Amino acid sequence: MEVDGAGVFTTLVGDALCGGAADILGRVTVGSIYAYVDMALSAWDQRPVFKAHLSKFTPLRRCEPHVDVAIIRLLPNYFKTPDSKLSLNPSYEPDMEPKNEKNERTFTHLQKLRDARLLVPVGEKHLYYAAVNSKACKLTPLGKFYWELATQGRV
Repeated sequence: MEVDGAGVFTTLVGDALCGGAADILGRVTVGSIYAYVDMALSAWDQRPVFKAHLSKFTPLRRCEPHVDVAIIRLLPNYFKTPDSKLSLNPSYEPDMEPKNEKNERTFTHLQKLRDARLLVPVGEKHLYYAAVNSKACKLTPLGKFYWELATQGRV
């Protein structure tokens, strides 16, 4: 079936290359393209078969990363271990007085890491309320993975 002169598979591959299959660092690989296409097709659609002999996934394309690599490299500074929690307080919120520029900059980084699914607030639904109510945030399993990479200097 064609849509606007392109088949469904071709459209999906094009969308994947334009960022739909990018990881949080913006890398699009053959494997991520296949996973993107595979999720989009139903069990009844004609399905591609992925066969490969690879020693590593080399990016075919680099898109805009979800979060700056420099911020990901700061994960070990914010979390001493992958299982530790970062205690927050109202000084992290830019609306609160007195201003604490260091904490506000950290909070901006935490929001970007949260948007990339690398951390979540503890005891609150939103990071804002975790800060205002002096709660904490912690790394997600994906965040722990990137914490390890940052600790090893591999990101």
